Amino acid sequence: MSDLLLDAMLQEFARLVAREVVALQREGQPQMIDQHASTLGPRKHCAAVKRRLAKGLPDASIVGRRHLLTPDALQQELGRGVPCKARAPAKSGPVNDIASELDAIIAKAG
Repeated sequence: MSDLLLDAMLQEFARLVAREVVALQREGQPQMIDQHASTLGPRKHCAAVKRRLAKGLPDASIVGRRHLLTPDALQQELGRGVPCKARAPAKSGPVNDIASELDAIIAKAG
């Protein structure tokens, strides 16, 4: 057998073993929610996972590019009540220009 073929087979075997280990570790655990299915939104969800991992909490994990939280952890994060930063209103643009014109017309009529 060539070395390239053997390396390819070993890499595939390692991937299969890794998937099985992760599946066995999660057996019996509640369903994990990733950042794309989260009600927090992707950025806040990823930040919450990183914060919980830094605290050593077992209800968060990162697998590849997926940031995962248990449903209970997600509820706790939603309950934190951290307000979102409000966007500053745009100072110019077609919508604001039209709104200003309408305000002026209403002010003249009223």
